[in-house]
Amino acid sequence: MGQIVVALAAIALALFFRSEAAAYPATAARLPDLLSVVIILLAAAAIAQVVWSRLRPKTALAEAGPGSDTPTDWRSLVIGASFLALIILYAFSITRIGYLIATPLFLAIPLAVLRPIGLVTAVSTIVAVTAVIFGIFVWFLNLSIPLYPAF
Repeated sequence: MGQIVVALAAIALALFFRSEAAAYPATAARLPDLLSVVIILLAAAAIAQVVWSRLRPKTALAEAGPGSDTPTDWRSLVIGASFLALIILYAFSITRIGYLIATPLFLAIPLAVLRPIGLVTAVSTIVAVTAVIFGIFVWFLNLSIPLYPAF
């Protein structure tokens, strides 16, 4: 059930970003539109996978007897909800603290908490992602995004 909630939240977030991109110039709106369509399709596929796995016959569980259903993985649900909250907070924080502070900060938080990679790789990933996104939106698409805090 947690996967469906996170997938629905991803769809809602993609639709939010798509509506925000509607005010962009036509050329600048293409990338957010494309990304939102990809996110919506992937989230729909995740929902379909969960529904399919619940609908197919559970012969192994039926043979095991009652009470053998797998318990809810609360840790994964909390991690997914935390990522969703972090993404929403990131989207709103860009206008307050600026892109050049918000992006490295919100990339560093999950990397520091979950520690999926080492420190050198994490720092290089944060710098690379920040630079690539900056290059696409500011340099290539000429969008005026807030780069610094707006006090």
